[in-house]
Amino acid sequence: MADRKIKLLYITRKYPPAVGGMENFAYNLYNGFDPDIVDKKIIKLGGRQINLLWFFPYAFFRTIFTARKYDVILVGDAVLSAIGSAAKRVSPRTTVAVNVFGLDITYSNKLYQWYLRRFYNRFDKYISISQDTDDQLHKRGDYDSCIITPGVEVTGEFIDKDSRVFRDRYGIGADQLMLITVGRLVKRKGVEWFIRNVLPRLTDVDYRYVVIGQGEEEKHIKEAIEETGLGGKVIMTGRVDSDSLENAYTEADIFVMPNIRVEGNMEGFGIVASEASAHEDIVIASSIEGIRDAIENGCNGILVDSRDAGAFERVIRDVDGRRDEYREKARGFSSYTRNNYSWNGICKQYIELFEDMWRSDDGQKG
Repeated sequence: MADRKIKLLYITRKYPPAVGGMENFAYNLYNGFDPDIVDKKIIKLGGRQINLLWFFPYAFFRTIFTARKYDVILVGDAVLSAIGSAAKRVSPRTTVAVNVFGLDITYSNKLYQWYLRRFYNRFDKYISISQDTDDQLHKRGDYDSCIITPGVEVTGEFIDKDSRVFRDRYGIGADQLMLITVGRLVKRKGVEWFIRNVLPRLTDVDYRYVVIGQGEEEKHIKEAIEETGLGGKVIMTGRVDSDSLENAYTEADIFVMPNIRVEGNMEGFGIVASEASAHEDIVIASSIEGIRDAIENGCNGILVDSRDAGAFERVIRDVDGRRDEYREKARGFSSYTRNNYSWNGICKQYIELFEDMWRSDDGQKG
């Protein structure tokens, strides 16, 4: 394998300039592959998912016509299963792998589950992003899988926690405890639950809770804010640009991820929690699903039982009462995240996997 580069084709329906966790994942993974080791090509969709109507057939035919050129084809997620399945039929000598995110296999639509049963059993390797995701995968069959968690972007060693750009924009005082939640606003994120059950307990804490993102739960979250009388404490920003998001991470004191269990809608990993930890935020998160792979309790954040309002309250109060101590602790958490979840290290794990698969298949073919 050392004699030449690995010839890799990466196929993804989630890629910038579209915004989201899977888009960031695909971008950082693909661009993190060492060009001295990997000769890489990509077929990508960087727009709205309605464009799958033309992207899917385009990616399908482009892949099957070129499959024999590659040592490894990496399929972005289960939605593109038929493309990977066809590539394996056309070029049995090519190793075909797929990333497994969680919701891409647990989505309960009957037609979609039929699609998976028809096309999801032809991959040489299934790469799960967390232990819980891998467990869900194996509930559906005996798959040859491994676990490689997502990475986080490491922007530099110095985090200017005294920055005031985001705080000034949204009227958050320098001494007010700033809590943030980032992500698509769906029920499993637990934002409505947190507002109704935790924030009313913090009447004597001077805080602001910033909710960054959009989604179908916006209406219910706004109703919770109104019904609890917390309009002056909770700020909903909607979607923000990358610079504003960076400022929010940088200036926050606490990142809250109060996820709750929702049947058929799991948290595959919880990349935003790792990103917040890397920015020296104290992460307080529910100890469920893939979050437990993103946050190791006491190492890069604090895990509490899901729906335990008292536990969330106690940690928030403790952070508020000992801010200097927790700022120092957050630096240690950040160092742990950077050392263990950097994209550089994650991409090396993928390359090692590709090399092992290529050598194994080459030996069998020889």
